[in-house]
Amino acid sequence: MDIITHAIIGAIIADLALWNRPLKERNRGRLIGAVLAAIPDLGGLPGQIAFSLAAGDWPWVFDILHWEGVENSWLLAGYWVSHSILLPVIAWIFLRRRGWAGWMFLAWASHGFVDVLTHTGPWSIWLFYPLPGQIEGLADPWSWGMKGWLFCIIIATLLWYFTSLVAEYWRTNPLEPAQT
Repeated sequence: MDIITHAIIGAIIADLALWNRPLKERNRGRLIGAVLAAIPDLGGLPGQIAFSLAAGDWPWVFDILHWEGVENSWLLAGYWVSHSILLPVIAWIFLRRRGWAGWMFLAWASHGFVDVLTHTGPWSIWLFYPLPGQIEGLADPWSWGMKGWLFCIIIATLLWYFTSLVAEYWRTNPLEPAQT
């Protein structure tokens, strides 16, 4: 999945978790959720730079051919670790006791869950990396190109919009206690 769609999913999680909080806190939460959901892809940055330079391109030039046959490179260790569900679970165990909100770890873990569905072949996600067992996804977004990514971004944005409408409805129409 593309990094923008991941960020939108993180913002949606924050919106649902903070639906009854003041606007300033919701906006801050959206930003935190977006960053946490998108950040695992930065684990592939060392590989992106090295593979692009090795192919004779500038580091910011993305070409799927740069990544052919390199999925086991040590330069991608950060990518595999950051996509594992074990990392946010371990962080949650330690930081939850210090008062960190659980939704933040869900935003972070959402990246791995979505990628499980959308990565195939050698790029299938190891949900519990470094334990063995890649999970084969349903599709390969790297081969979709810009049109497919744009479609995902539009769908995620619409989902975020409708989520915000539901949250606004919850804020303006609180549940009344049951009369007994």
